[in-house]
Order: sequence, then structure tokens, then C-alpha cells
Amino acid sequence: MEHDDFGDGDFMNEEFGAEEFDEVYHGEDSDPDYAESDEDIDPALGALDDFTDDEGRTIHSDIGDENISLNALNDEMDTFHADLRAASGFKKPRHTGGRRQIGDEIYSFEIRGLLGQANSAYAFGKLDEAMKLVKQIIHIEPGVYSAWKILGEIFKEKGDKRKCLLAWLTAAHARPKDWELWVMCAKMSLDQYGTDNRAYKDQAVYCYNRAISAKPDNIDAIYDRALLLKELGGLNKAAEGFVTLNRLLPNDMSVLKELAGLYIEMGKVPEAIEYYRRSVEHFKAAGNPENAFGWSELNIFVELYCLEKQWAEAIDTIGSVGRWLYGRAAETYWDKIDGDDREWDSDDRPRRCMVREFEAGRFQKESYCLPMELRVKLGLCRLRLENMEEAMHHFQHLYTEARDSPSYSDLFQEVGDALYGGAHFNEAIAYYSVVVEGAVYLDRKLWFNMADCYKSLDNIEDAEDCYGTILEAYPKDDEAMMQLAGIYEVTGRKVEALDLVNQIIGMRREREKAEKVEKAMKAVTATAQQAEEAESLAFFPNQPIPERVKRKRTGILSEAEKVEMNAKRTEQTEIRYRKLEYLRSSMEAGDPEAVKEWLDTAGDLVDDFRNTRALYPHERRNKFKGFMTTAQRRALALGETRRIEKMQDRLKQSLTFEEEEIEEPEHLSRFRGLDFDTWLYIFMQYAICLAKYDNHQDAYDVCNVAKDANVFYHSKKRTFIIYITWLACAIHVGDSDSCSTLSRWFMTTFQFKTEAYNLFTASITASKNGLEVFHNNANQKYLLRQIKAMDQVLTGERKTGAANLTGECPSGGALGEKYVPKEADVGLIMLYAHILASGKSYLSALNYYTRAYALVPGDALITFCIGLAYLHRSMQRQSENRHIMALQGVSFIFDYYDIRCGKPAEQEEVQKDVRPEERQEAEYNVGRAFQHIGLTHLAIPYYEHVLQISEENTIDGDLKWEAAYNLQMIYMTSGNAKLAAEVTERYLVI
Repeated sequence: MEHDDFGDGDFMNEEFGAEEFDEVYHGEDSDPDYAESDEDIDPALGALDDFTDDEGRTIHSDIGDENISLNALNDEMDTFHADLRAASGFKKPRHTGGRRQIGDEIYSFEIRGLLGQANSAYAFGKLDEAMKLVKQIIHIEPGVYSAWKILGEIFKEKGDKRKCLLAWLTAAHARPKDWELWVMCAKMSLDQYGTDNRAYKDQAVYCYNRAISAKPDNIDAIYDRALLLKELGGLNKAAEGFVTLNRLLPNDMSVLKELAGLYIEMGKVPEAIEYYRRSVEHFKAAGNPENAFGWSELNIFVELYCLEKQWAEAIDTIGSVGRWLYGRAAETYWDKIDGDDREWDSDDRPRRCMVREFEAGRFQKESYCLPMELRVKLGLCRLRLENMEEAMHHFQHLYTEARDSPSYSDLFQEVGDALYGGAHFNEAIAYYSVVVEGAVYLDRKLWFNMADCYKSLDNIEDAEDCYGTILEAYPKDDEAMMQLAGIYEVTGRKVEALDLVNQIIGMRREREKAEKVEKAMKAVTATAQQAEEAESLAFFPNQPIPERVKRKRTGILSEAEKVEMNAKRTEQTEIRYRKLEYLRSSMEAGDPEAVKEWLDTAGDLVDDFRNTRALYPHERRNKFKGFMTTAQRRALALGETRRIEKMQDRLKQSLTFEEEEIEEPEHLSRFRGLDFDTWLYIFMQYAICLAKYDNHQDAYDVCNVAKDANVFYHSKKRTFIIYITWLACAIHVGDSDSCSTLSRWFMTTFQFKTEAYNLFTASITASKNGLEVFHNNANQKYLLRQIKAMDQVLTGERKTGAANLTGECPSGGALGEKYVPKEADVGLIMLYAHILASGKSYLSALNYYTRAYALVPGDALITFCIGLAYLHRSMQRQSENRHIMALQGVSFIFDYYDIRCGKPAEQEEVQKDVRPEERQEAEYNVGRAFQHIGLTHLAIPYYEHVLQISEENTIDGDLKWEAAYNLQMIYMTSGNAKLAAEVTERYLVI
């Protein structure tokens, strides 16, 4: 077995003063795969001169003092080590009788006599006498295993475990094959305590390494070492240990469970899945003795798939392995059913009995019931696959069967979290409520999630109740206070909102003071630092759940107060608009201060418009957008303190009168004194400024908010302005994904209009990664459906997968009538061909290029694209006849050249006048085509023509630099450095 991460190192070279031991435990009998460094051994254990006798005297003198001298020991060890190397034959072949271990040597008569006396003294309890004899033996022969072993026993009898461990470690090095002694030393190392406890654990790992080296199949040692390494954070080494155990004990599920846990921490879940898959195959083939693989093992197996987001594989595994565990492995027909889990229904009817192969009564009814944990996992997988109906079918089992069981509370919360994450807020609340009812302590995160669910359902009162419950348990939870203040603000309770904001600001100031005091205390003493750090860990200690108290809404205005309030808000809006106009010129000039002021003012206007319910009558059916507005998000980007202070200022200003949302705009064409076209202009200018100077995501949000307003939504002109501004923002920031999505709106709204397809190409190529988005599968499939829809209309034949007609007729058609194309749109066909070509599907692209060529035979671009497609295909490895394709490509390239340069065709006798730009383009493209296929000698004249045309004419988009660069590269690769230098100096040097 190989474990490269482990290593011995030099064991206690300095502490033992025995560099000579290097050969002892690095020789042929050692384990190089598990070598450790000096640091793995407790330094305190290594000093022989630290031994003391019963009278407390330190043993460090010479033998006359009846003590062991460390220097004398080193001298003796030199001799011992030299004799050992000579005896073992360092570079000689091993004898057939095997190498003799240290400790098995035949000692001298004197040593044997002293050993006998020492053993006798120890047996009769004369420990001091035995120790003196042992010291004499070690002084004469340091490598005597029995002497060190007896010395350890003596210290053990005296109760000095540390010195006993030291002696036995030395004995173990004298006899490396004594694996039992190594294991004993490892366990004794783990029994040591003190500030250097980590060092003792590393020492234990070292001892286990040596024990395993002596006996590689020592399962207990390998298992204990792996657990110890896991505790020490050596996940890779621990995993290697369990892999070794897996080889020694194949399909031992306790080992696999530990290995799976390690692989999860290491991010190697696929490897754990493979181990479990092999075990399942083994047990299926060889039987399942004593239920070695059961439901808990299946639960872990499925959890591994879920961690990798392999939802379909998890579902299949639950079905096939669960069926096998129940003894129904023969019912493989259930695997053919896709989309539901009727196999695990509680009753045969109505779904299970509809399967033709199913035989009712063949197996017991209980064999179709899953354990609750696996049923929940099955539902979670269905939910991830967006099969909500089947997921709720499984979750309903949990709700009806385990609602009153506290042991399933974690499953209810897991289901609630999954439904919350999937935006199924109403269903999530039902499962969260079960957790809340049975909980002893308040789970802060759960209550925040519940509040989010209520807000998403526009249930403001219950959301307020959730935040209030959190505050009753944690009165200083500033996040809950901020959310509650936001609710108070939008529901008109400005006094309560301001009170909460003031409390938050006061709490933050107190916290800042406390942090300063804490820093000062940390600077004074390290003990205080540890205490403060420990105290900060329990930021939200468990609190019992208080009773929920409904709050009565306050601040309702009378009709007269509403009229007065609306008049004041209209006046404020007009003042803000005048401020915008005043700052406009400076903002457009890019003045940072003007930009900031303009954005803040426009943000307030946009938020005022956005928070008027009459302008968003269908908002209740949309996903909750939250109480944090765009202007507030801008403040959040500057810091949370800035956001709170801004909210405080806003509340103070508004408390001069009570705010209340109006029910209807005061006029069909005006709002707050401004007409809706002006409002639209504010929205769009605000979005553009956000994209240019702030956050483009906020710019997108502003455009989306404008799109949803009914006064803009029902106007085609205003909707067009919103989308074109939205697209402009995406182009400005180079967001090709958003460009692609927004361009589809134009291609759908103006279906079969070439301009829409040109807009798509122009916008998506404005970013660096535009090419990747250009030919992705989504755009390819979308355009193919459009082509099928066009062909379906033109041919009258039904096309599978065709899109619907969405473009409205231009003015003159009936209201709502869809535009029906009368002829094929060449722009759509060419765009789809370009996408195929950019994805290197040149043969498929040729089908559409040639179709466009048939519609417009003399078009230069189409002809050029066909030539390029043939040339690129000829260079591909799969090309069947590259020469013919290259010839076809060159033929179309020359046709393009003739069309572009105005040369007369057979039916034409008069040559057309051609602009220098067009002629230069044609020359360059032909030269580049020849260079592409390696005919550089033919490309040179065309590049020279490009340079000549540039010298004779003033050309927009001059190609002389590109031609000169390519020409220089041709000369360099052909070895003509002189001509390459001339071209470079003449055209490329500035």
C-alpha cells in the first residue's frame, strides 16, 4: 500500500541524542510511505537525562553516579549503529534466512547476566535495584530491547507514565517489528494531556504509522490512525487510511460511511458515489448478509447524489435499490415510468394499478412504502426537477403522517427551506408552521424566511408579526428592526418607523463604542482577547419562543388629510423635477457631484412613482419585489450606516404630514403634476445614468419597473422606448447575455423583419464574450423555431416545433391581427446560418447559405459566406474530399470578388463604378482566403493591391494595417526577413 503523504523523518535526533537511530527505523523494515518529521514526536519525551529515580534525583551523570550519561550513550550508540550497519549489509543482497531484527541479537554473557538480575529484581518488587541494573545494561549496550522494556515497566509501576512512554518508544525503535508495542505507545500518547496535546496526537500518528509498517494488515491500527488524522484535520491522509481499510474489508459499510463523510468535506463526492455504487452491485450479486446494506446506507447514497445535484440519478437509485431491499428487484418495469413515483404510492389505486405489468397482491403492501427520510428526498429531487405536483405528493405524506412527531421537525424544515428557495411561498409557510409549533427555541433564520414568504404573498400583517416575534426574543436584532421599519414606512406609520430607525442608530453607536473598548482590552491582555472572542461567538443565543402578538395598524388618514398630503407631495415632485433640470447639463458633462445629486433625486422620484399602487394594478400577482427601493440600494452600496441615515432623513421630512398611497392618478395623462411622457423620460434617463455611473443591475431594475407600469405597458411606443433603453444599457456595460434576451423581444415583436435580426447581431457582438452567447443553444433553437414558423406559413405544411406568429401587422391592418410573411426573410436565414458557422457546423450552415443564395443570387455577402464555409469545411479533419471543397470555396470567393469589384458578368457588358473601399475589401478578403488555406504565394499580390489602393485613395476603414501585418507574417515564416522589415518600417511603424 502506498501513502505518499505520510513520512517518518528523523526521530528525536536532538532530543535522544541518537542520530544513529536513523538506520534503525529508516532501514528495510521501516515504512517509507508513512514517514513523519521530528515534530511528530513529543520533544519532552526524548531526553533521557530527564529520567529521575525514586528519590527525585536527575539521571544525567556518569555510571559512577549510577546514572546514564547522554554523551556516553551517544558514543555507545555510534558503535552500536556502525555494528548494526555492518551486520545488516547495507548494499548487499538479503540472505535467504531473512534479516535479523534489533533485539534478537545474541548478547554478551555480561549483558545476559545483568538482564537476568534486572528481571529478578523487578519480579520481587525491587524497582530501584532493577533500575540501576537496567542503566548499566544501557550504558554497555544502548540497543538492548529488553532493557528499555523493563525500564518502561519500572516507570509504569512508579506511576510516571510520561517516562514509561519514553522508554517504550526507545524499545520500539530497538525492535521496529513489535507492532503491539507501537500501538501501545500510540494509545499512551493519546492519554497525555497538557498545552502540547497536539504534539502528543502527532506522536500517536507516528506510532500508528510504525505499527502499520510492521503489520500492514493491522485493521484496528489503520482505523484508529484514520480517525485521529481526521480529528487533526489531515483529511487526505485520513481518506487514504479508509481506502486502505476498504481494500482490506471490502464493502464494510461503516468504513464507507466514514470515507463518504471525508470525501464530502474534501469536495470529492463523485468518488464516494462510485464506492457506494460498487457496494450496491456487490451486495446485489452476492447477497446481503445480515442486512449489511440497509435503508440508512441508501439514505447516505442518495444524499451523495443530491450533493452533486444529480436529481434524476438520485430518483433512479431510490427506486432500484429500494425495490431490491424489499425483495422486489424483479419489478424492473417501474424504471420505464418517467415523471412520477406511483410505485411508492400508499395505495394501489388510482395510479399503481394503471401499470399493465403490476400484479396486485404479489408482494406485501408494506414493500411499496418508503422510509420518511427517503420519501422526503424523493420529493426534494422532484422539486429540483420542477415537478411540483409530484413533489407535493411526497411532501403531503410527511405532512399527514408526521405532523405531530417532533422527531421529524428537521424534515419539515428541510422541505420548507426547499419550497422557500423555489419561490413556493404559500406551501413553504405550511411546513414552517409545523416546525414553529413544535420548537422549543426560536430559530431566527426560520422566522426571517417566514417573513419573506408573507411579504412575497403580500401579507404584510403576518410579515410584521414575524419580525415582531424575532424582536421579542432578540430585542437588539437590527436586521429585524430595519425590516419592520420598512413595513411601517410603506404602511404609513412614519412615527413608529422613525422610532425604530433611531433605535438602530443608537444601538450602532453603542456597538461602535463597545468595539473600541474591546480593542483596547485586546491590546492590554491576551486573556481578555480570548474571553471576548469566546463571548462574541454567541451573538444570537437560543431564546424561548415568545407568544405572537398581533399589532394594530395606526396612522390611517381622513379624506381631507389625504387631499392635503397629495397636494404637498405634488409640490415636492415638481421641486425635485426642477432640480433635475437644473443639474442635467452638469450631469451630462460627467461632473461627479452633479451625477450623485441627480441620481439621488431621480431615485426618489422613481420610488414615489413605483410605490403608487394605482399605477401597478396587477402587482399583487407578481413576485414580491421587497421594500428596499432602488434609491435605498444605492445608499446600501455606500454602506449600511448611510442607508439607515438616509431612511432617517426621509422619515423626518415626511413627518410634516402623513403619507398615504393614492388610489387613482389625479388625471389620466398626469401624475404628481408631470405628464407620463416626462415620467418615462425620468425613468429612462435614470436607467442610463445608473448604467454609466453606478450599478447596471439597478438600471435593469428601473427598466423592468417602468415596463410593468400600466400607463407604459399599454403604449407600444413607450414599451419600445423602454426596451431600446434597456438594450442600450446592456450594450454599454457589455452584457451579452442581457443583449441576447432583450433582442429576442424585438425579434418576437417585429417578427420576420430584417432590422430586428440585424439589431440582435449588432448588440450581441458589442461585448467580449458575445461570440459564445451568439451561437449558444438557446439562440440557435429560438431562430430555428422562427424559420420553421416562416416555412410553415409559406408552404402551408405543418412544421414540428414551429414558433407562433407574434408580430402585429403594420398600420392599416385589423387591430391585433398577426403579421403573416409573404416571402422568406433572407436576414433570418442568414443569421441562423451565421450561428451554425460560428459553431463550426459548416455543412449545416451551407444548407441555409445556399438557400439564401437562391433567393438573392447576386449578393456579395452571401456569396462570400458560402466560399468561407467551403474553405473552413475543407480544413476540418472530418472533410471527405478537402480538395474539392477548397476548389468550391475558392470559386465562390472569386465570384464574390467579381461582384464586389464590379466586373461584368456574362449577361452584363458594362463595368460598374466601384468605390475604393469596396475594391480594397475584396482584395483583402481574397488574400486572406488564400493565406488561410496555406497558399501564401497567391495571397501576396492581393495584399500588395490593398496597400496600393490605400496609397492612392483616402479610405474609411482602411485595411492597410491588417494587410501589412499579414504580409509581414508571410515574409517572416518564409524566411525573408528583409522584406518583412521593409513592410514593417513602411506601414506598421508609427
